[in-house]
Amino acid sequence: MDYDAGFDQRRLDQLASTYLSDSLAVGDVVFFADDDGRLGKATWCLDEGHYESLNDSGFKYHLMELLDSLLFYRAQHEQPNATQGVVKLNKEKLRMEWVTPKEASQLAE
Repeated sequence: MDYDAGFDQRRLDQLASTYLSDSLAVGDVVFFADDDGRLGKATWCLDEGHYESLNDSGFKYHLMELLDSLLFYRAQHEQPNATQGVVKLNKEKLRMEWVTPKEASQLAE
């Protein structure tokens, strides 16, 4: 099976349509894989009130599951920067950026 470059965004769009229709949250979720290539760490960079509402709604849980799957998918297809990235939240929209380890570390600070 070939790598589908639009897979990440389609899955993020599905998640956003389920949870973010009335969201005002703006910020980043920077994430890193562990040594096994699975989701090991995620740093949420947004307002506290938004974090709580996203957590309470179930969005956080499902985003973490999705990120774990996307890390695995990207590594399976030997794509660059397969172990770290950032999800950009802009109200009801989500966008993925796969970044270098250095960029991810800087964004997580």
